[in-house]
Amino acid sequence: MNSTTNSMSKSTLLVQQNQNITDAGRIVNVGFDVGSDSLYWAMELSGKSIRGQCENNSSDIRTTLEEIRNEVQQHGDYQIRVLCESTGIYHRRLLQLADELGMRTALVHGEAVAKFRTIQFADHGKTDQRDPKAVLTVAKVGKLIQDRKLDKHYAQLRELHRLVLRCEARIKVAKCELHADLRSLFADLRLDKSVLYGPTGRALIEQFAGNPHAILAVGEEAFYGRMKACSKHTKKATLKKLWRAANDTASTQKDDLAATLAEIRATAVQQLYTEITTFLQQQRQIESQMQELYLTLQSSDPRLPAPRKGVVTLRMLSRLVAEMGPPDDFRTVSQLMRYAGLNLCERQSGKWRGRTTISRRGRSELRYVLNLMAIPLVGRGKLFGDYYWKKKEADKMPGQKANVCVMRKILKMFYGWYKSGEPFDPGRVFAMASEHAKAA
Repeated sequence: MNSTTNSMSKSTLLVQQNQNITDAGRIVNVGFDVGSDSLYWAMELSGKSIRGQCENNSSDIRTTLEEIRNEVQQHGDYQIRVLCESTGIYHRRLLQLADELGMRTALVHGEAVAKFRTIQFADHGKTDQRDPKAVLTVAKVGKLIQDRKLDKHYAQLRELHRLVLRCEARIKVAKCELHADLRSLFADLRLDKSVLYGPTGRALIEQFAGNPHAILAVGEEAFYGRMKACSKHTKKATLKKLWRAANDTASTQKDDLAATLAEIRATAVQQLYTEITTFLQQQRQIESQMQELYLTLQSSDPRLPAPRKGVVTLRMLSRLVAEMGPPDDFRTVSQLMRYAGLNLCERQSGKWRGRTTISRRGRSELRYVLNLMAIPLVGRGKLFGDYYWKKKEADKMPGQKANVCVMRKILKMFYGWYKSGEPFDPGRVFAMASEHAKAA
């Protein structure tokens, strides 16, 4: 096999003969392996395999793409399509610059690249130089993923939802730390989460930092008075319960060291509670912006569903569409299921039948939102209550799996609701399932 070397500015091209090259459809695919610092790429053009490397910064990427375009133009009027795996953040600049230069863009699934690489090179080795060639092989069989470019409002909605998810993640971490510190500080405290994060808990933290020694120091009547001043709806029985718990805890921490440690822990508890409150306020503000954006989108696309009591709130609609993007991008509900990773995967060989599960290959954030939507709808008497409990009780299905069935049902419901452009009809939600049951 003959090889020649060309120099293209900062990127180095290695050209070698390849007998299995076809330029189909007047499109030249350029496969990229994207790293945080470097990009390795390869393309096949007129019987030659060309590969190179550049730094992952705007200047080098633009220069490399322009040189690739110049090389391709010497061989004919081809369209260039830039391909890469989704890396979260590192591939975005590459696709953005390719789009600015008038090139097509598409994504490939990382799992598909790994399996095709094993087949193509007949071993399990992995290098940055091999990956672009495997990307091209994936493109040859047409297994590409659309690089969706969201318009202004949808892009804003998704970015805002990313911030909401960040707030929720930090709140979760802070709550875990708070419960651990509070248990060390106030061992006998027993409050439900709704009470702890409500007016009673807020008053306990603001007035006494959750410190049982500070509670006993002011006396029983002063404790009741200060708590009532901050949380007037707290019941007297709850306050008595807190006082007894403070007595029980403090009675086992009578030495000076225990009191000093309690003060340190109380400061940490107060800081964590403030952090949780701050993130909750930020989340509410961002969600308010999302709801306004959803209403703006609804004014331009009336088919977007309106909130309906007992079905879905405006808050959850905005979160769902933030992760889904324009529903019109999906020609069928099956495409939407795959995008969410809720498509079913069967395992079967001969007489053996494995478990049918969801693929979990799609957008995990969309599944997370669907799960949040499903939780309030599976109670008895709710929209999906009968459906959920039949799965659990009659079909003996685990609760988590039954909940996934509800998530799939919600996604189908939303898609049909949007496509019809008609008001919500509860009867239509289960109409298709009833027809299938009768046919069977």
